[in-house]
Amino acid sequence: MRKALIVCVAGVSALVVGLRVQDALAQDLKAGGQGHLLAFGDSITYGVGDGENPGDYVEEITDAGEPRGYPLRLSATSSGVVSNAGNPGEELLRGGMQRFPDLVVGTDVDTVVFMEGVNDAVQRVEATEYRAAVQRVINVTRAEGKTIVLNTLPPPTGTRGSLVPYTNLYSAIIRDLGSVNDVAVADVEQKFVTSCPDMTTCTLYNLPEGLHPNTSGYDAIVEVVKATLSK
Repeated sequence: MRKALIVCVAGVSALVVGLRVQDALAQDLKAGGQGHLLAFGDSITYGVGDGENPGDYVEEITDAGEPRGYPLRLSATSSGVVSNAGNPGEELLRGGMQRFPDLVVGTDVDTVVFMEGVNDAVQRVEATEYRAAVQRVINVTRAEGKTIVLNTLPPPTGTRGSLVPYTNLYSAIIRDLGSVNDVAVADVEQKFVTSCPDMTTCTLYNLPEGLHPNTSGYDAIVEVVKATLSK
């Protein structure tokens, strides 16, 4: 009984410390974005497709180019450090989970913005596996006393529209994990759906490629992320 009580008290203490850290970081971001923010994810975090404008015909993107996307936009308005840790083509279950701890554990990162899962959708990764992987990301971040923001996934369209049932499912999992873990969620999916009643002609995507946002799409993502960070 005494051992159980000690474990319980330790858990409560860790939660209080975590909440204090999160509150301090939130105030810091409101004051101008001091600190080190890590944007973690795949090609959409990296910024593949950025630079193309709405209406441009883009059938396929073969050159990732330099990292840009929403992390570059965040860094332009923040006095802190914003690191783009996007890795094009990466799956969360095969690569992401293995790479994540090295970027977070024992580093000076204060806040993680996480968005990964489109390539897992390509592989039809089961919901239970994806959920467990995202939960591990949350656990690693919190064990280090850092804040995490989860991004839902923009729903693919055009030639990649068949992935939508999976990305929608993953986004629902992200929202639920945000609620269960009391973690902020930047609802990128909802922003895209609201902005594009007809996803087949959505001006936020490179079309007909339909997987990567264009310049307007990355503008939309950073709008949602910034609003979530400043809450």
